[in-house]
Amino acid sequence: MRRLLFACFMLSWARIGARSAWTTAKDESDCAASGNCVLFCCPPGLYKHGSRCMEEPENPAPYLELPPVFGPDLKPLENASGVEFSVMYKMPCSSTGSYALSPEEEALDEFYLMANGSVSRPRYPEGLKVLNFGQFCFASLLQGNQSRTVVAACFETTQEKRNVPAMFAIAMLLSTPFLIATFFVYTVLPEFDNIHGLTLRAYIAALFLAYLGLVVVQLGDQTVVKITVLCTTLAFVIHFSFLASFFWLNVMCVDIWWTFAGYRSIQGSVRQRERKKFILYSIYAWGCACLLTGICIIMEYAPGIPSNVVRPEFGVEKCWFKTEMAKAYYFYIPMGLTVLCNIILFILTAAKIIQHKKNTAHQLKGTESRRHDDNKQWFNLYLKLFIVMGINWSMEIISWAYKSPEYLWYITDLANTLQGVIIFIIFVWKEKIKRLLIKRFGCKGENFLSRDSTRSAYHSSTSRTCTTSVPLNEKTNSCPEPAAKYKSTNFDDSDGA
Repeated sequence: MRRLLFACFMLSWARIGARSAWTTAKDESDCAASGNCVLFCCPPGLYKHGSRCMEEPENPAPYLELPPVFGPDLKPLENASGVEFSVMYKMPCSSTGSYALSPEEEALDEFYLMANGSVSRPRYPEGLKVLNFGQFCFASLLQGNQSRTVVAACFETTQEKRNVPAMFAIAMLLSTPFLIATFFVYTVLPEFDNIHGLTLRAYIAALFLAYLGLVVVQLGDQTVVKITVLCTTLAFVIHFSFLASFFWLNVMCVDIWWTFAGYRSIQGSVRQRERKKFILYSIYAWGCACLLTGICIIMEYAPGIPSNVVRPEFGVEKCWFKTEMAKAYYFYIPMGLTVLCNIILFILTAAKIIQHKKNTAHQLKGTESRRHDDNKQWFNLYLKLFIVMGINWSMEIISWAYKSPEYLWYITDLANTLQGVIIFIIFVWKEKIKRLLIKRFGCKGENFLSRDSTRSAYHSSTSRTCTTSVPLNEKTNSCPEPAAKYKSTNFDDSDGA
């Protein structure tokens, strides 16, 4: 019932106007002395845009009106016309930033203007229910060609609220060197000059770009938000990069499923097939990310977009989506679809592996057997990556959908920011990679790398200079030694993590 009553009064605010009068205060002390002082974010005729006031000559901001006034019991005052407020034009949230209360979109944001000039938010937890003078201001926002009057509430400024984003930014900053290291290793080792190494590098590149943008936004805080062009550009870059990383993770799942499904529709040698597949994968991953980001750009800047259409509104209040609905349409739904698709592909691939093991494993010999083992090792690695990333991003979607206390999601959020470290551990922190790097840069013989080699074989091989350029599933040595034991260069063997 109260919700219905609130909706009726919100409608009266939009259509009829305030039930109370107000006068302009000379200064802050004069306003505070009145006992019922409120702030208007911008002077008459100007729109609030981020932390600035902006003029639109062709569509000036309408004359601001205060919403209906309520009493302590959250019922409308019968003598609201007798309540007079003192008004100041000031942006109170310049250091912390602000967000618009949107009760028509989020029930949590239901608010009531009280006779003393404060704003009550009964659905918020204790300590956040009341916004007092200096914690909010009334403003006009321009959405498309339509003007909207909102309450701009300041973000919390507690030490915990300040430390948590900084902690996430530092974690992402620590992750970036590990992403660079993983990219470097998979670039310099010829064993990974294949479709698996190429797709992993593309995934890492997209994730690195997203992290770099997020670090700048979070560490720059309000300084970045105030520079509208920079803030908006970073938002588009972050959006594109994260979407590209989701699609590249999807590519990995598609490729490993394709491999075990036995499709050979692309003609040519192994290397030619892999190059053609990578081109197709690149068109899909980068193309889908470009398409979705392009839709955001069109919805943001194309003229004539209806006001009731959900727009991204990057850079309006922060360097990301303004509303939860926009975040859902343009980010979480594509992310959720890729996660669901990956789950299905992994189930199908696992079923194929079991089928191969039962029906054909005893028939595989030589190179085919080694290639089959290599593919299973890659499947295991991708599965580890997907479990970690899939669970983290699934928790991100759940935390967005269910508005539980933020601290409950700090662990998964922190894990998301440490993806670079996790990827490094899964793909690089292995004895096999260490030996390959020593072989690549240390110029040692094969016996040095083999656990089965003898000390005499080691001494006889250290004086030789060897170079290798081998695929993942085959291994050759340009400096052959009669006593050396040749092994298949599986990505993950008993030496692995």
